[in-house]
Amino acid sequence: MSMEGTLPAGGQGLLARLLIDASLAEDLRADPEGFARLHGADPELVRRLAAAPLPGLQLTASITASKRKALVTASFPGSSALLRDTAEEDALLRSALERRTLSRPEDSLAVGRALVAAAAELPNTARVRLLRQMLAFETLWYEARVGAGEPDPPAGPPALRPGVVLGTFDRPIAEIQRLVLAVRPVGELPEGTTHYLLHAATGSGPVRTYRLPSRLAEVLAACDGVRTTRAVAYRVGLDADTAERSLRGMVAKGFLGGIDADGSEYERPDAR
Repeated sequence: MSMEGTLPAGGQGLLARLLIDASLAEDLRADPEGFARLHGADPELVRRLAAAPLPGLQLTASITASKRKALVTASFPGSSALLRDTAEEDALLRSALERRTLSRPEDSLAVGRALVAAAAELPNTARVRLLRQMLAFETLWYEARVGAGEPDPPAGPPALRPGVVLGTFDRPIAEIQRLVLAVRPVGELPEGTTHYLLHAATGSGPVRTYRLPSRLAEVLAACDGVRTTRAVAYRVGLDADTAERSLRGMVAKGFLGGIDADGSEYERPDAR
């Protein structure tokens, strides 16, 4: 029987942490009592784990870390490429993957958000700023996939459909991702505010990315399910007919809902 199968309550979680971070195994062996106090673990459980052969535990931790790193690389390819062979790689991945898996979109979304938070603590170099943007962009994939299972907005004021998210970046991050994955230089791409719409039809299928003109991005960002078409037009400085044509086009593409099929909509005077 495996050690995992014989551990008391709470033991499997601690063992999972040891398998993610090989350095914890050395801390455990060096001072079991101090380890138990530091991590709030049961002393008897810690003694049992400390009695396990350290080389075997380190080897298992190394294998587990390699598997999880491969999962992160597949789930966040552009970010992983920017992290590869850097000083921050191990620390960033370890902080994000502790006690997490990547088996569901919700898991990947949680890992992406943890990576974004961890990257925010890194020194503010040009490479780190690009990494932060890439992590935010690739995390939007999983935000879209998680949202894809939600019900459509009710008939009424326009709203983004489930699985549709908007993102704004200070550089063309989707194009940069393609160059990074092709191992091509990105320095020639001009920086500047760039808007994207990401669309996931299902929770597990591909996420399509569309670059948006600034005005259309403003229109869609105003579609919160509260503002009417007229209020959206007022918000972004368009006439009602132009705004409605834009919104109807987004409805036809499957990006937008909430507008009645006959063209009627709820009128809320305070929706602006």
